[in-house]
Amino acid sequence: MNSWNFVGIIAWIIVIALLIFVVFNIRNRHLKILVEKKKKITWTTILTDLLEIVVVILAVSGLLYTSLFTKVDLTNQDDVAVTYKYNPMIVQTTEDGQGYYVRINKKESSSATDVYQYWLNNTKYTVSSQNSTISDATLPFTVSGLHLDWPMKKIKKMDSRYQNAYVITVQAKYKNNFINGLGLKANRFAMEYRVLRVPARSFINVAK
Repeated sequence: MNSWNFVGIIAWIIVIALLIFVVFNIRNRHLKILVEKKKKITWTTILTDLLEIVVVILAVSGLLYTSLFTKVDLTNQDDVAVTYKYNPMIVQTTEDGQGYYVRINKKESSSATDVYQYWLNNTKYTVSSQNSTISDATLPFTVSGLHLDWPMKKIKKMDSRYQNAYVITVQAKYKNNFINGLGLKANRFAMEYRVLRVPARSFINVAK
């Protein structure tokens, strides 16, 4: 485990210890009032109890939000490191001799999600349209729903080198810092996305 994530572990230990302290503190305070002093619980005591409970709830909610519910901002270079890899695809042929680079497998696809298949170094890869997209090189380069500073100069070089038939693999990794450590995410992958670049739509095979 990355050492920065111990920040989050220590924070959870503190919060659990605080929870235990609050439970016993409320119990002991009530027993002292009722048994030792033989008095009734006052609004002051109840408000003190509520204040302690609110503090615990806020602490737990804050850690849960930081750990589970924060969305990665791919444009924030302080939080994530984004890398790009480029791999040329291998052309495949249909029974009638038509060449293609990407196959859309309709048998495995659903109404909301497509399944893409492509080949690198004679190995078949299968990805979902939830974390990948097909990019037609005859159109301007755009990827909807993914806010990134795309390295267009590099992409144009790869277009030329691989004749518009390659895969761009984008990986985002959480950096080692206090906030990521608090969320137990330091040095972990935030996301992976693939752009399947094809020369034209005619190089896409739809298998029904």
